[in-house]
Amino acid sequence: MDFEVRTGATKERAIKVDLTQTTSFLWEGENVLSTPSMIMELEETCRLLLKEQFVPDPEWDSVGTVVNVRHLAATPVGSEVFLKAKVVSVEGRRVMFEVEARDRLERVGEGRHERFIINVPRFRAKFNEKQKHLGM
Repeated sequence: MDFEVRTGATKERAIKVDLTQTTSFLWEGENVLSTPSMIMELEETCRLLLKEQFVPDPEWDSVGTVVNVRHLAATPVGSEVFLKAKVVSVEGRRVMFEVEARDRLERVGEGRHERFIINVPRFRAKFNEKQKHLGM
């Protein structure tokens, strides 16, 4: 299946940082948005951009293949974080995004993320086969 993903397409969304998205080692009590949680939210923003604008078929989705993100500043629990993804290149089913995270005061993350558009049933079949070979 061919997808007409356009460079320049963007998606923005906001989240509120909760306790499940924080580090647990800095100090007791409420803490700060963790790097893995920020990256997960940036990846999901890219995924939603593809699903909502270019890949609405439920048998197709995308998976992350490359993450190159810098975490620039701490954001406390309860803060709103604004996430932005922009398609910067498309090569077949491989899509590269510029990503950014900001809180109300500053940029807290930036970088690039690559996703690959997949056929979910085919992907699942390959995964199941791998599990079988691994004895799982």
